[in-house]
Amino acid sequence: MIHIKYRMKTMLRQKTLIFWSLAFPLILGMLFYFMFSGINDLEQFQKVPVGVVKGDALPEEFVTMLKAVKTEDEIPLFQVKIYDDQTGAEKALQSEKIYGIIQAKDDLSLTVKSSDHYSSLIKTFLDQYRENTALITDMAEKHPDQVSAFVMDMAAGTQAKIAEIPLKGTDKDPYAQYFYALIAMTCLIGTMVGMYNGNDIQADLTAVGARRNVAPTPKLRQVLYDFTATYILYCIIVAVVIGACVFVYDQDFGQNAGLVLLGGWIGSFTALAIGEVIAVFIKGPVQKKEGICVAVFMISSFLAGLQWGDITFIIEKKCPVVNRINPGTLIVNGFKSLSVYGDSHRYMVNMVTLALIGIICVIISVWKLRRVRYESI
Repeated sequence: MIHIKYRMKTMLRQKTLIFWSLAFPLILGMLFYFMFSGINDLEQFQKVPVGVVKGDALPEEFVTMLKAVKTEDEIPLFQVKIYDDQTGAEKALQSEKIYGIIQAKDDLSLTVKSSDHYSSLIKTFLDQYRENTALITDMAEKHPDQVSAFVMDMAAGTQAKIAEIPLKGTDKDPYAQYFYALIAMTCLIGTMVGMYNGNDIQADLTAVGARRNVAPTPKLRQVLYDFTATYILYCIIVAVVIGACVFVYDQDFGQNAGLVLLGGWIGSFTALAIGEVIAVFIKGPVQKKEGICVAVFMISSFLAGLQWGDITFIIEKKCPVVNRINPGTLIVNGFKSLSVYGDSHRYMVNMVTLALIGIICVIISVWKLRRVRYESI
């Protein structure tokens, strides 16, 4: 127990390490909070302004429908603006007062300034209108007695049925995954701590390692003491970061908060073990190993979506095996399976895989350390 306390005190004196393990994730979380907290308000739906020209041959019922169509939240989809002539409508389009001009030429046509989600929405509505009009016309020619029932079915939306996929999770915020990736990065920075553990048991790297190799305490026990001490310390750090996400940055983990904390602790275990492997197998000065640890946790965090949330979906299409073995992605996907899908089975698969990676790394590093012998110390 004395060895564990001593090792914890030693690590707490590493100010740079504590900064990157604790302070940096908290600062990054604060930036995420200020970046994403107002986005949902900015993304509230607004009516799309559409222009029509007075005197054009647009059917009156079409203009009436354009004004009447609404979203699922009963918000009007379009704001119809009527212009006296084509010149006025085109000036409004260029100044972006409207996002499209609907005209009746040979068929309904749409004039836009640029391709964006507003013009795409107008085009989608027109395509649907043309398709429905063609269906009704065809039905009137072939089965005129069924037109009324057919139109009522279309209005009721019974032409197509979509199977609904239930999302049992409580958190549907698309930006929550950045906080999951932040927790994953916090865990993965533990590779630096594991690397220092591995260095401090090797006599040819540090003075501490030289003294410990001539001590009567068995090397395996020293490794176990170091790992236990730093793991306890890092579990506290991860708990503080998760607590900040919940109580400071308003991330609602709901009933899954305990499982998120457990996932963070499993991720910390694996990160420490990876750091030990880097320290034991990579030859060279401490600075070289530090650089490798930074590369490992930054690349793993990037692939988990810390900088770009869609990267995990791209990797899943192109090379899914990366998502199955990358520790950062395993942590994030474990959290997402709980928050979005409410799927504890998928969470367990990710966590067990993560733990197995850590166990394998521990076994490999212990095996390597036990084989190391020094001619003189």
